[in-house]
Amino acid sequence: MMKAAVLHALGEPCEIEERAIPDPQEGQVLIKIHASGLCGTDLHVQHGVLPVSLPVVLGHEPVGEIVSVGPGVLHLNVGDRVGVSWVQRGCGRCEYCQGENPKYCSDSGDMSHTWVGMGGGMAEYMLAWASGVTLLPDALSYELAAPLFCAGFTIASGFHNAAPKPKERVAVYGVGGLGHLAVQYAKAKGHPVIALTSKEDKCVLAKQLGADEAFLVDDKILDRIQAVGGIDILLHTGNASHAITSLLPAMRPEGRVVLMGLDRSSFQAPPLQMITKQLRIIGSMQNRRSDLVDILHVAAKGFVKPMIEIYRLDDLSSVFKRLEDGKVRFRAVISFF
Repeated sequence: MMKAAVLHALGEPCEIEERAIPDPQEGQVLIKIHASGLCGTDLHVQHGVLPVSLPVVLGHEPVGEIVSVGPGVLHLNVGDRVGVSWVQRGCGRCEYCQGENPKYCSDSGDMSHTWVGMGGGMAEYMLAWASGVTLLPDALSYELAAPLFCAGFTIASGFHNAAPKPKERVAVYGVGGLGHLAVQYAKAKGHPVIALTSKEDKCVLAKQLGADEAFLVDDKILDRIQAVGGIDILLHTGNASHAITSLLPAMRPEGRVVLMGLDRSSFQAPPLQMITKQLRIIGSMQNRRSDLVDILHVAAKGFVKPMIEIYRLDDLSSVFKRLEDGKVRFRAVISFF
C-alpha cells in the first residue's frame, strides 16, 4: 500500500489515504516518488478553474526513481532517476504527434495521456507513460529538480520561443515562482537582464539572483528602462498582464513580449506601436522536451537554483493555505525522504 493525496471535492482539502501500489502496463513505468512540487495550477485544480474528473491524485511536478518497467519499455531502466511531464504522450497518429508536438494532440481531451488520468506525484508511487519521462542529471537533487518540471520547463520554453539573439536585453516581469527562475536562466544564457517588480525587497533579491538591473514598476519605469537601452525580450511571468500596456513603449524595434503568467486581466497593444517597431506578442507554454532537458542541465551546473520550501505529505493542507495566501518563496516541494 502507499499514501496518496486525493482531491475528492472542489474547494476542499486533499485527503491523505492508503491506496494500492499500481503495476505498470505496456509502455508504462512505476516510479517511487522522492519529491513533488506544488504551484498555482494545483490551486486552479482544487477550485475547479482547471476542470478534472474527481477523485484525483494531485501532483504534476514529480521526480523519483523507477522501480518497475512495463512490457515494451526499452529506453528506461529500474534505478533511473527521472521526472514526469504534464503531457506524457499523445495519440501518436495526428499531425501534431507525427510532428513531435503531442501537446497539441487532436486527442488532447483524453486525460489518460496526463498525470490526471495516470495519478499524480503527490503519492509514494506513481505510474507514468514512458514517453513522458525525462532523465535527471546525476548532479541535480530531487528537491531542486521537481519545480523544473513545471515552472522551469515553462520559463525555458518561453525564453526559447522568443528566439533570443546574442546579447539581447531580457526583462523579466514578476519575480516569483516563475520569474526568479527566468532571471537566473536568461543570465546563464549570457544576456543582460532587467528584473521588473512592484516590490522593493524583490528588487534586492533579483540583483542577488544575477539581474543586472532591478526596477520598481511605477510612473518612472519607462525612464529607467530607456536609460539602460530598452528591452529586446520581455518575459511576462507575473499575474498582472495589464502592466504590459505601460511597458510596450520601452520595447526596442522587433522586440518580443512572451506571455507565461496566467491571470484574468488584459492589456492593450496599440497598433501604431506594434507596427512601427514590428513588435511581437507570443503566447508560451511548456514546449519541446529539449527546453526541459536544457534547464535541467543548466541547474545541474549550478547556474539556476530554485528557491524552495520543503514539506512532508502530511503538511499538504497547510502548504495549500500558504500557497493560496502568496506566502511561499518561491516553490513548495513535498519530500518523501
